[in-house]
Amino acid sequence: PRRGSPPPFTVMSTVSMGKRIPAGAPPDKGAFPIDHFKECDPFQKRYLQCLRDNQWDNMSCRYISKEYLQCRMDKNLMRPETMDRLGFTANDNEEKPPRDTSKNNLRREQDGGYVAGNQMIDDFVKARGRPTMITWIKNGGRGENAGRYKD
Repeated sequence: PRRGSPPPFTVMSTVSMGKRIPAGAPPDKGAFPIDHFKECDPFQKRYLQCLRDNQWDNMSCRYISKEYLQCRMDKNLMRPETMDRLGFTANDNEEKPPRDTSKNNLRREQDGGYVAGNQMIDDFVKARGRPTMITWIKNGGRGENAGRYKD
């Protein structure tokens, strides 16, 4: 190498195996520093405790999340944004009771390992009986058309 030119290994960081490596794109909201001095740590701890107290329902603890983000903006740990741009409303200022997760069998589906598409198969079985691959394809994979299929 010539004098004054960069060493060859610095060139390899931008060109690898003869191909250029594109520069990475920053995240949508930009990168922000970690809270090394734990200036907003009390809000984080309150939020985790609130989640434990409310059966891990994050909607009950949105007010703390809002306070935490406001603390980060006040301490210059993230770019200032309006709360509505961050997804908060004026109603997110106090604790709310946890939601009832028994509605619509939500908890049963989560606990039992919900699998998408099971309802379609259940409808098909009720209308036609246990499907084979051929009857499933002929019926378009829909249980509601099962009665139209002729053997």
